[in-house]
Amino acid sequence: MNICIIQARMGSTRLPGKVLRTVFNKPILQRVIERLSPSKNIDKIIVATTTNSEDDAIETFCLSQGIAFYRGSDWDVLDRFISAANQAGAQSGDAIIRICCDNPIHSWKVVDFVLREFHTYKVDYFSNSNQEPFYLEDGFDVEITSYDALADAAKNAKLLSEREHVMPYIKNSKKFKLGWRKANEAYTFKLSVDTEQDLMLAEQIFTELQGTPDFSIDEVVALLQQKPELLLINSESEINSGYKKSIANDRTV
Repeated sequence: MNICIIQARMGSTRLPGKVLRTVFNKPILQRVIERLSPSKNIDKIIVATTTNSEDDAIETFCLSQGIAFYRGSDWDVLDRFISAANQAGAQSGDAIIRICCDNPIHSWKVVDFVLREFHTYKVDYFSNSNQEPFYLEDGFDVEITSYDALADAAKNAKLLSEREHVMPYIKNSKKFKLGWRKANEAYTFKLSVDTEQDLMLAEQIFTELQGTPDFSIDEVVALLQQKPELLLINSESEINSGYKKSIANDRTV
């Protein structure tokens, strides 16, 4: 079984409440779910949020839309993640797909690409991104791990950065087989939503590509190659600044 877990919380420091901010007339969380749902390879989707009071809004949204959700730790995202997987019925041998809810332009086609690579190479972890400098498709990030590797990480990860960001223990412990491949080699952009400017750029991408509502990474690359001036909108935005901050302040927990 392929279980997709979407991490979502309202408590972003740079853009509070961003997951329910609207992009092209729909909340980002709704955009992400709708853009992943056409996949024939994703068996279940569950939203993993926190028990913080501000995330009551995410629970209310999920209930109104009939979307499965789990509420867990704010800071220990790895524990929240494995708990969401367990609630979704994950078992040994299943594939767990990690999606962050700051990627409203995401596409099921990219998820399916990464899933094919994961299953073809029979690794414990596969991604198209989150491995600088060669593998980075920010805005279309997909990380897939085996349930067994995730359970191992949840049991053994000790560093704060490993608990806050889910996959670092799997990637860095040298216990697992890893793989990376970009879905589009020309992709070099910062398109996740962390700031107001990021949100403005996502809105503009949807506007430009509204004639192709099921657009994917190839259409976005073509658009930004044709109109590179759009990238000036969020030119000061930084990729993975949250993870870099965690590394700088890392400690055993």
